[in-house]
Amino acid sequence: MKQPFCALLAIALIAGTVRGQVDTEHRRTLILQTSSAVGPSQERLGGFGYFWFNQNHFPWTNTALRVLFAGIYGDAELSCFLPANTNTSLGIGIGGGAYINSFHPYLDGRRYYPAEFDGDIAMARLFINQTVPNPTPLPLNLRLTYTPMLQWFHATENTHDFDRPRDFAAHSIQTEVRWGGVEPGLSKHRGIELYLSAETIYRTGFDSFGPSTSHYPVHTNPQRLFGSITAKLPVNPIVFSARLSGGYGHHTDVLSSWKLGGNLQGLDHYSPSLHGYYTRELLAKSFYLANLSVGIPILPNKKLTAFLYCDDAYANLLDPRTGLANDWHNYLGLGTGLAFPAWCNTHVLLTYGYGVNAVRYDHHGGHEIGIAIEKNF
Repeated sequence: MKQPFCALLAIALIAGTVRGQVDTEHRRTLILQTSSAVGPSQERLGGFGYFWFNQNHFPWTNTALRVLFAGIYGDAELSCFLPANTNTSLGIGIGGGAYINSFHPYLDGRRYYPAEFDGDIAMARLFINQTVPNPTPLPLNLRLTYTPMLQWFHATENTHDFDRPRDFAAHSIQTEVRWGGVEPGLSKHRGIELYLSAETIYRTGFDSFGPSTSHYPVHTNPQRLFGSITAKLPVNPIVFSARLSGGYGHHTDVLSSWKLGGNLQGLDHYSPSLHGYYTRELLAKSFYLANLSVGIPILPNKKLTAFLYCDDAYANLLDPRTGLANDWHNYLGLGTGLAFPAWCNTHVLLTYGYGVNAVRYDHHGGHEIGIAIEKNF
């Protein structure tokens, strides 16, 4: 069965773009990104695109509405600030789409066709967000989110001798702490943020899945811890960016693992960038990751800016053949990029990445190019 072309621009869990605090900034932003390997490869066309609508005091006073629309995926969230204390907000959200929970793994740089399957998802959210006054100018936000969801799966034409997951329901409870913030967007170059997240997922109606001869271990209650510290600091005329992050998984399987890799910018916490590797190539049970970048203006008024990237990950990966964790390994990525303003308030970023430890046809070294386009209305 052929998938529609729009599914090739797979959204990397766009729900992850939701910030751990209520965003009240006015936004009308269109973002498109894609990347591709250079030279012989088996990488699937990957990327994401969506329109972000954000409005404070809409549709009523003391409410804020955020809508993400991505064709085959949509997500909306409404926050209501309590009249007696506007530092507290209650909110609801809904989202869902096709192919969001698809699984197309790689093994040593090649697509592992026997384990491929497609997955769709529908979810709702209930949350409470508390802004805590503190002596620093950086906002401190605490958020508790409950998310019920339905997930259903279907085999692809490449799936052989593999039992896909049963359709199941799940309930997620997540706590988040965010101190400070980094404004989203390719052209934003200022901010500092400390972010911590703890999530536990309860699956109902879930059964084992995997190779027909030997299923993966069954985990009905995966748990994830994540933390990051991010800084974007302009030291005129150069912009320095650094991000240290790490994730720990308990009872993690291929569905709930982190997916590392790719040149794409600003994906969710579960898909960190690692230049020179396929997008979401590495299935990590746990990981540590450092992302560094330097932006150097070439032309005045940021008409053309060159970027240098260095990413270093130390990860405990899951083997798609067995679902078990392998030993810890290091993955180094280097890259460069060019950013420039284009037509009608559009910002363009072109990138190249070299994956030092990427395995490509029994050799080390992967080449990845990417393009990102952002337009603000």
